Amino acid sequence: MRRLVTLASAAALATTGLVVGTSPAAVADPIAANTSTAIGVKPMMGFNNWARFTCAAQARLDGTRTGYSFQQFMQDQAKAMKDTGLVAAGYTNLTVDDCWMQRTSAGYLHGAATWGSSSQPGFDWELTDYSNYVHSQGMETGLYSTSGVNTCQGVPGGVMGHEQADANSLAYWGIDSLKLDNCGTTSSNRQQIFTTMANALKTATAGTSRKILFNESAPAGYGPTSTEKYNSMDWVRTLGQMWRVSPDIAVWHGDNASAWNWPHGGDYYEGGVYQNLTDTIALARYNGPGNHNDADMLLIGDNKQLTLAEQRSQFALWSAMGSPLMISSDLRKLAADPTTYAPQLNILKNSDIIAVDQDALGAGGYLASRSNASATAGIDVVVKPLAGGRRAVAVLNKNSASTSYTLDLARVGFGNTGCTRTARDLWSHTNQSVQSSITMTIASHDTAIYTIDPGSCGAAIPVGQIQAPQSAFQATALCLDAYTGAAVGNKVALYGCTGNSNQQWQRQPTGLISSLANTALCISGDSTGLRLAACNSSDTKQKWTYNRSGQLRQSTGVCIDIAGGNLADPNAVVATYSCGTHQPNQTWSAPFDGPPAP
Repeated sequence: MRRLVTLASAAALATTGLVVGTSPAAVADPIAANTSTAIGVKPMMGFNNWARFTCAAQARLDGTRTGYSFQQFMQDQAKAMKDTGLVAAGYTNLTVDDCWMQRTSAGYLHGAATWGSSSQPGFDWELTDYSNYVHSQGMETGLYSTSGVNTCQGVPGGVMGHEQADANSLAYWGIDSLKLDNCGTTSSNRQQIFTTMANALKTATAGTSRKILFNESAPAGYGPTSTEKYNSMDWVRTLGQMWRVSPDIAVWHGDNASAWNWPHGGDYYEGGVYQNLTDTIALARYNGPGNHNDADMLLIGDNKQLTLAEQRSQFALWSAMGSPLMISSDLRKLAADPTTYAPQLNILKNSDIIAVDQDALGAGGYLASRSNASATAGIDVVVKPLAGGRRAVAVLNKNSASTSYTLDLARVGFGNTGCTRTARDLWSHTNQSVQSSITMTIASHDTAIYTIDPGSCGAAIPVGQIQAPQSAFQATALCLDAYTGAAVGNKVALYGCTGNSNQQWQRQPTGLISSLANTALCISGDSTGLRLAACNSSDTKQKWTYNRSGQLRQSTGVCIDIAGGNLADPNAVVATYSCGTHQPNQTWSAPFDGPPAP
């Protein structure tokens, strides 16, 4: 076993003489096939019933069920959101998931008379009155469907073969968003059906001011080793505004079932909060204004599958990723007893953290450092570039006990560490003056979150780990590592992520990628492998660009490549090779300043 390197990175970065500048303009394409105008420019905020309630019958808060429909249940959730101040805080979308619909023998979509497999009343035949009620609460109305004939729960209401008729119905009812699932299609016809539906939505809303946001689940079913994963990540952005990228977050299995590190028992398509963080953050480069990776629903509220600290973590981490913030909890309880649920409401209405999620730059948060692959040990650091050159930094304590941690500002991209900047603690809403570091105490499974303003100290640059794709959903990726430390000629290849300085890389404005362990050394590469060399901005083998597809492309025109394509093999040769298209073995998660260019 080789010795891992840990060096004083703050002093190293302080001497690099970083270029002073401002954050880059957002790389945005907010116009998609579903609408002729920009909608959904910022991540959606609202409510979805699925994770907490699925298609199960529901009762009033007093336990009675007679005459109580699921439509009334959803309307009560909307009223509760208004009464608790959640609507005023920005949670304005109310989406009902699977089971709300049926289809006539003639093919027309309508509300189901009964809910799921129960005898509980479902929805009105046509949903104009329902949508009007949701709008009266200051909210937008969202509906679910799927791309096949039957939904994931077997309801014969999918859009296949009915795309335009269904879009016309949604427009007539005043629906504001459509969540379209994968069930019933395969990689051979999925893009076709999603494209047809996007175009149908545009046709149905032509000449009207109410457009229908398109929420696509197309990439969610493809694992990180699939070429189709990255192909679908490209085509969904041309059709709509947001998309699920990973398995479902754990549905409610009773209050004694933890949803933090979900023991899915063979069902890989459910993940806990930590797994969905891991699966989503690897794709941070795809975020941008009008383009949002969806890490799935917030389990914050009456759901006791997460501790209060874990609920704080989910909220901070989802916001740091720029994910949509869709609550799946019984908000009627929060409205009926706001004193008992004050801690949960305070989390959900934290305006400083919401502002990170809704930041105008639209960047995703990248994983700057992961010290341990476990969900229950070590520290993860997530960095999100913000408008104006600021950074949001979320620090997750995965340990079973409270931990004191010192955040090295060099590791989140700030040089000139003798200069004084302002850091804001987003939980306490307090500012502090900082120079080289911030020391904090973080409870078990809790997350500290700060914004850091560079002031006049100079702009930040992208700093963090560079990781290969995961070998599977819910797996931890390997990182690019300077073997045996930072010295000229040392090999750069894959190794388990440690968070050490020999795995921290600075992407310089010149295109050089320097080591934080020794900033005078940069990554150079050819067909025989990557290695460290004395930094030289005139050397074409040291100059790299990073694009939205995840390629690290050398100025000579080749890409960093994992020979053999085994993403889980730390002994694989990492070298340069002819650039392909959507190849997992040429796909990297790297730090960035803002949404990367295509």
